[in-house]
Amino acid sequence: MSSASAVRRGQAAAERDMTLTLTPQAPMDPPSFTTDPDGFEVPAFNTQSPHAGKVQSGTQAGSDTPTRYVKVAGVDRPVLAAGLHIPVGAPIPVASEQRGQATEYVVSGLGQADDPALLNRRYMVVGVPAKSFATARRLDVIQL
Repeated sequence: MSSASAVRRGQAAAERDMTLTLTPQAPMDPPSFTTDPDGFEVPAFNTQSPHAGKVQSGTQAGSDTPTRYVKVAGVDRPVLAAGLHIPVGAPIPVASEQRGQATEYVVSGLGQADDPALLNRRYMVVGVPAKSFATARRLDVIQL
């Protein structure tokens, strides 16, 4: 079997496990703001077509210890390394540590075996690692 064939089989297997529906929210260019229902000014986004994905918490020897933090609105938030998995063919998101300049993903749908607590959770992309022979795009994110 060729390496390309093995990668395609790996991608198909990875995508079978992506049972969530993720709706990407792309940053406006130039940045724009809107007012939320509570009266706060928040970044405005362009909603993009939803696609499959999954949430993957990194673990190290049984503990979920973050190795990096990002400050958002004055609050330190742990980075989930490889926290979201999306298909390799999905649009590449914009990464930033500044809210309103990074793509954000909203969990907009669940599969039968998914935790209902994931619905409507929002994640901001802070890193888009790349590698050869990828079976999924693993995004570094923080939960908002």
